[in-house]
Amino acid sequence: MTDVLKFGGTSVGTAERIRDVARLVGTRGGDPCLVVVSAMGGVTDLLVELKISSSGRDRAAAEAGLEVLAARHRAALDALALPNGDAKACADDFEMELLRARELSLGISLLEEVSPRTSDALLSLGELVSSRFVAAALRARGTQAVWIDPREILATDATHGAALADEAETARRVAARVLPELAAGRVVVTGGFVGAAMGGATTTLGRGGSDYSAALFGAALKDAGREVGAIEIWTDVDGILTADPRLVPHARLVPEVSSAEAAELAFFGAKVLHPATIRPAVARGIPVVVRNSFRPEGAGTVVRQDASGTGVRAIAMRKGVTALFVGSPRMLLAYGYAAKVFSVFERHRVSVDVIATSEVSISITVDEKAPLDGIVHDLSEFAEVSLLKHLAVVSVVGRNLRSTAGIAVRVFAALGDVNVVLISQGASDTNMTFVVAEADAPEALRRLHKEFFE
Repeated sequence: MTDVLKFGGTSVGTAERIRDVARLVGTRGGDPCLVVVSAMGGVTDLLVELKISSSGRDRAAAEAGLEVLAARHRAALDALALPNGDAKACADDFEMELLRARELSLGISLLEEVSPRTSDALLSLGELVSSRFVAAALRARGTQAVWIDPREILATDATHGAALADEAETARRVAARVLPELAAGRVVVTGGFVGAAMGGATTTLGRGGSDYSAALFGAALKDAGREVGAIEIWTDVDGILTADPRLVPHARLVPEVSSAEAAELAFFGAKVLHPATIRPAVARGIPVVVRNSFRPEGAGTVVRQDASGTGVRAIAMRKGVTALFVGSPRMLLAYGYAAKVFSVFERHRVSVDVIATSEVSISITVDEKAPLDGIVHDLSEFAEVSLLKHLAVVSVVGRNLRSTAGIAVRVFAALGDVNVVLISQGASDTNMTFVVAEADAPEALRRLHKEFFE
């Protein structure tokens, strides 16, 4: 049985952390695992800054960024104190990637623009380097480990920046490249976030895509006939908590959640899991376990298709929300009106969060960064539109909420004098969602947590 272990940027952010990861992987019993690694913490942000300074032809800033990248990785490699062979191989590989990044940066500066394909080629550096370092660190402590370029095994379409995986082709590649290594008793290490289109061009899955990579590889292993125990997401928190601990000091670990609950929590602001992580795992019945690499003795949170228990599981909050109130007397008893309203959001490629309707109006929330001026302009051609900004969405998440008597009473009793702008209940059995002023959201979160968990 194979487990897939994904380590985030904070888990591999320094040489010391990389050694801890190698120790954690190397001391696991059972069959060898597949390890998926993010870029060292902060490296992807540095690469984004390099892309921006290069496109603005600010060569001084670009060269300074390249030097920071070089110093960061060289220092980590020196501190790892690898055996001579692996030390030289990692150094040569890194210098090759750094040269490629410099050439891409110069090309961007010359053209004064960056194509999506070039962006992906540049942003892939972090995972390609960090995963090589982890594989070498495993070998240094005596673990049989092999590095595989993620572009050899993760097949995607050519949607650069947010590529979609070709799961069938990925399974074929994993069967050909990964399974023989596992069968030979070797740990396989690869990078997350990065794949390749059918023509060979480097692609990326978007921010948070390393979690998605781990789920895709786990799914591919199972599709290729290998039994998969779990997909473990190793991060810097103990697991999924009942609320954001920065706002709720008494937040505590949730031992188990269903996949539907995890998806709702991710959508409404709990950033522990990338929402797309859930789908490939759930489709094949593979549990996802969120664990803390800084406290590996903790049990973490298990996400499975059908978790036991009912009632409120956790509370999430997302700020930066704007509400649009769209009204017209023509809506009364008219068919097709709602479709006309939502076609405006589709035309502007804006997803909506919370929806509530009455006889003559529709209330909708969107991210505050949405192109509101254009949306309001188009809606105003057939309706009256008003906006309310600086809002937050608060979601109470659990199982059987719609069919559990008394939940709504407890929610609104706990909120007390906190004004609720919008309510959505009944559309899903796993959440009860409402909208409040952004300034009131932390207090609403604390009151609800006290009611249900303290």
